[in-house]
Amino acid sequence: MKMEKNYILELDGRNIGYTKFEYADPPMGVIHGKIIFNEITSPYDFFKDHCLKFNVQINSDFPEDKFIDTVIIPQLKVFLENGDQLQGWGGAIAGMDTDFEIQFGGITSELMQSEFKHHYVNYYGHE
Repeated sequence: MKMEKNYILELDGRNIGYTKFEYADPPMGVIHGKIIFNEITSPYDFFKDHCLKFNVQINSDFPEDKFIDTVIIPQLKVFLENGDQLQGWGGAIAGMDTDFEIQFGGITSELMQSEFKHHYVNYYGHE
C-alpha cells in the first residue's frame, strides 16, 4: 500500500497549502503536483501580486482567464513531512483560477530514489 505524503508549501514564510507531488520525470529531476491551498481565495491574484512585488518573471499571464505561469519563485519553499526543506532548484507555479500546480526541479537521483521512491520505481522498474 502506497502511503501518500503531504509536502508543505510556504511563500515568503507563510504556509499557503500543500501538494502530494503526484507526478515526476525522474531522469530530469522534476516533480510536480496539484496545490491544495490553505485560506487563499484567489491563487491567481496571490501569485501575481507576489511576483510583481518581488520582481519574479511571469512567463504567461491571462487576467481574463485568471491564468498565470511563472519561473522559479525564490521565496517559495517546500518542506518534507519531517520538517526538512526540499532541496533543489526550486518551484515554479502554473494554473488557472483555483486549479494550480507546482513544478519543482533539481531533484538529485539519490533524493528521487529515497523521498520519491514510487516515482523512481514506476519509471525505471527497479530500485
